Amino acid sequence: MIVFVSGGARSGKSSFAEKLALSYHKKKDSARLIYLATAKRSDVEMERRIAIHRTAREDCWEVMEEPIEVGWKIQLAGEKDVVLLDCLTIWLSNMLFDGGGMKEAEVLEKVEKLVNITRRKGFTLLVVSNDVNEELPSGYESVQHYVHLLEKIHQFLVHKADVAVQVRAGIPKYWKGGKVVG
Repeated sequence: MIVFVSGGARSGKSSFAEKLALSYHKKKDSARLIYLATAKRSDVEMERRIAIHRTAREDCWEVMEEPIEVGWKIQLAGEKDVVLLDCLTIWLSNMLFDGGGMKEAEVLEKVEKLVNITRRKGFTLLVVSNDVNEELPSGYESVQHYVHLLEKIHQFLVHKADVAVQVRAGIPKYWKGGKVVG
């Protein structure tokens, strides 16, 4: 199963996705509950945010950190596992700008691979992403390209997802699949 969770900055999407993943884990009696983090420990602020996330999560999470090669890490998941990928927005930034330098076709191939691995192996994948297209357009071409590609990926993932949820002010709105668990 694939669940797509989006929302604006500080909307509560990550904590909602964590609670949803935990409920899937308990309902399925899954083997592992995996938190696949894409953020790099790049500065003091990021270290602080990572520490806050870690202390807020229950101890049952197995944390994997991978900024670019997410497909490689996700192949380690088994059929009964629940995997939370947080977040697509940072993963895309890493692939495009921060050491990745990938072209659009390469990025789309990695996202499609993620979906294919999930379907083939049969585990539950929750993907968290930011809604960044609701602000005024940027004057920077690289930012415009980033937002365009992120929205293209969002559309692809929502199409492939079993459940699509948008979180605003901590309140989930189910756009696809309805409320299944949690």
